Amino acid sequence: MSALSRRAVTGACLAVGTAAALGLAAGGIRLLPWLWSPEVPLEVALPFARALGAAATETALMFGLPIGVALAVATFVDRGEARALLSLGASPAHLVRGATLPIVALGAGLALASLAWGSSADVPGRFAVDLIAQGRASCSRGAAPKSAQVPLVGVTWLCFPGRPPRVTGKLPGLGDLGSYTAGALTPSDDLRQVSFADLRVFTKKLDGKVSLELSVASATVRGLPGWGRSAKLPFTQRACLVAATAVGLALGAAWSVVAFGVARRASALAIGGLPALLAFAMLSRLDATSLGAQSYALVPAAGALAVALVVGVQRFFPSGFAWLSARFPRR
Repeated sequence: MSALSRRAVTGACLAVGTAAALGLAAGGIRLLPWLWSPEVPLEVALPFARALGAAATETALMFGLPIGVALAVATFVDRGEARALLSLGASPAHLVRGATLPIVALGAGLALASLAWGSSADVPGRFAVDLIAQGRASCSRGAAPKSAQVPLVGVTWLCFPGRPPRVTGKLPGLGDLGSYTAGALTPSDDLRQVSFADLRVFTKKLDGKVSLELSVASATVRGLPGWGRSAKLPFTQRACLVAATAVGLALGAAWSVVAFGVARRASALAIGGLPALLAFAMLSRLDATSLGAQSYALVPAAGALAVALVVGVQRFFPSGFAWLSARFPRR
């Protein structure tokens, strides 16, 4: 492994590890209220923890790999190693090509790590089903009546010893004036449809009197707003897409840093971070739209466009990153 490859892999590992640690720490802060709440069973908190871990890993891969490689290659340039090799006839593409295999291997390993969180953490409906099932399972413990809240989904299991539990929640748009109970509920993968079994609906007037009481053996509610990530892209394909995009951005950042002799950390951070930010923004935007799975090809395309813009700025407007060098002088 060449000196550039070692630096790139080491820098990428440090950046990905730092980003993942920060993401997991932020997720842990969100998870603490659930862990401390006596009404939220531990079984319900665990699927949420898995979803937070999957999101942190994906974000760390998308940002950490290109930023870590860009910073490491900038150090390689700053110490004169890149200039020495270029003076001997090596081209920037040749130097980066030697680091391609280690970076690809690192990206593949990180993609496999993201798959370990499981598919239910990547599809909102399956995630919701997991939370609901864990809340119901918690009713099997204890000899006294109790309730088990299921946060995010907004329902609560009512547990009665010796009797089947029932799930309850508020009717959308009515607040405290409307509620329901059911023996079971099953959401779709995109959470836009929910099926109920043994459904009972109650509404109240403003004076507190019951105005409607409805009981049906089964019901399906459609047209609900979606929530969470899109289920359009299987989690294995999503992991491969994120990894391939991150690897491509890392290689593009490495070539740009070497080709233009970027030695400043602030400039390298911009070169690695801006394309990653645009690609991640495109991914998040596509998750919220109704476009099909084919539209996710725009994610690497957005990253490639950002890399091309960065290269254009460096080639035709070399002073474009100069303000970064002046603001963060080399120490």
